Amino acid sequence: MLETTLEVSVAVPLPGRDVHAFMATPDHWAAASAVTERIEGERTDRPATLGQTFADVLRLGPDATTTVRWTVTRDDPGVAWQISANPPASTDPVDGRIHVTVTYTYTYTYTYTYGDGDGDGPSGHAPDPTGHAADLAAEAEAGPDAVTPQARTTLLTRTVRATYLGNALLPLPYRDVFTNQAVAAGFLAAMRDGMLARHRRTTA
Repeated sequence: MLETTLEVSVAVPLPGRDVHAFMATPDHWAAASAVTERIEGERTDRPATLGQTFADVLRLGPDATTTVRWTVTRDDPGVAWQISANPPASTDPVDGRIHVTVTYTYTYTYTYTYGDGDGDGPSGHAPDPTGHAADLAAEAEAGPDAVTPQARTTLLTRTVRATYLGNALLPLPYRDVFTNQAVAAGFLAAMRDGMLARHRRTTA
């Protein structure tokens, strides 16, 4: 039996819409996940949209893999992205299935100064769950020197909810995907590093 909610967050110095585009692209997962062997499906090299499905092949041991088939159940770029799956608990069908949802949410903040950007004016910060609208409003109000790219940060939160009412023993690497805080934090940190490296390449 398994009923758990695991939430981890990491700050990313990019707008929420950019964070979403990276996180919602399944092909990016394989390099960051300790258990993903490969991603299968159509158009997995771009953000998956509402209703799209793809497969995540997990390596559970030297001679054991399992395939988790995800469906995108929410797609609000810059706000939230969610996928759901019902993978089998084991190779025996009578053991039933696990219901899993993974949700990424993006809380966007910006810092700004008024005036000519010399630091003499008042400063502050504000949240913007859309990752875009409030930033544009701040720039319009405070002037072109008020908001800099370095001041734009997205708090990326990954929430995993897993429910399994059966009695099968879940393989440890499989269970860690849903319950291990260190594994989840490591995955999110690796994804952040990957998206920042990609951002540097595209802006160089």
